Amino acid sequence: MGTNRDRDSPPIDIYGPEGLRAWLRVAIRYSVSRIVPPYRVHELLDIPMAPEWEQARRNPGRFFLQLERAGGKAGEWVGQGLAGNDPESWISRAPMINLKPSSQFGEIPGGRDIFPIYDHPLAANGAPVWEVEDEGDVRVFAAPMSHGVPCVGYVVEEESKPGRLRPDLVQPIIQKNYAALREAGMKVPMKVMAMIKDLPPGESFTFPDGTVVRQSDVVEPPRRGRKVCICGDTADARAMEGIAAGSDLVIHEATNSFLSGIDRDTNKHVVTKDAIIHGHSTPEMAGNFAKKCGAKRLVLNHFSPRYKGDQALESISIMTRIERQAIKASSLPVESLAAAWDHMILPIPQTDTCSDNIE
Repeated sequence: MGTNRDRDSPPIDIYGPEGLRAWLRVAIRYSVSRIVPPYRVHELLDIPMAPEWEQARRNPGRFFLQLERAGGKAGEWVGQGLAGNDPESWISRAPMINLKPSSQFGEIPGGRDIFPIYDHPLAANGAPVWEVEDEGDVRVFAAPMSHGVPCVGYVVEEESKPGRLRPDLVQPIIQKNYAALREAGMKVPMKVMAMIKDLPPGESFTFPDGTVVRQSDVVEPPRRGRKVCICGDTADARAMEGIAAGSDLVIHEATNSFLSGIDRDTNKHVVTKDAIIHGHSTPEMAGNFAKKCGAKRLVLNHFSPRYKGDQALESISIMTRIERQAIKASSLPVESLAAAWDHMILPIPQTDTCSDNIE
């Protein structure tokens, strides 16, 4: 970092809530850092609070509003976000900091302001959606989540990919017709494979010897793009249901759980209520969210420090019980759910194929 090679490399794109751009300018200048690689910041604006959280009237910060007070139903998401509700917050103060972008401190032009879309086709439960990034083959969406501070979760989605050609089925036919294809004016007969692959479904190619090869016989079906949903701290990710539908993987926090025989002087209801009040979830809540989304896999994370998570038999037993609670709620098979551990690597296979009517 900081070498001439790094300065000539493509910029690092940083995404986050409004105020992040000013915060980085202050931090980098305060530390007098001139070895920062080129970067640009894209801010998600107007992140709203979930309706079950309100600004405290006497003490700074937020407090949890029991949904029972609203008749058991969640109200509308607050569109103006923390900046409009708390004049002392960093988000409110950030525009007052007169620090312009400077390439001497790494920041380059191109950072975008990303606004919420409340009528987005993937919006759910009255909350907005941010179209964070679209790189053609990969798109990124965000939606708000219920927490003690404005908070969003992200979904990374691949575009579906065309089916792959089966060269083992086509090459022998090309070899038989090689000379005839050259005589017909095709300088490189092997290019026929690309021609067949690009044919519309149902079309065919006829070789000089009369052999007819249909595109559908030698090209595999399109491969469905993978989708990963990443939730941060949350007591309710219901606004993510639209953008997370059909996820191959959901990563969801499971801070606390009630474990009979270990937790004393409490019960499941109290533990669940306490988790929600502090803006967090239980394994059952994570499992329920994965089920609503139709997720294929679920990884739990963000566990309370009271769960050691080491390799001791007792710790492994506790994490297994936490997994079982989420398995029961999600109806996922045991091999499709796991409690995360440090440096965990989870390959996401691309095995599903698209049906003929999928866009």
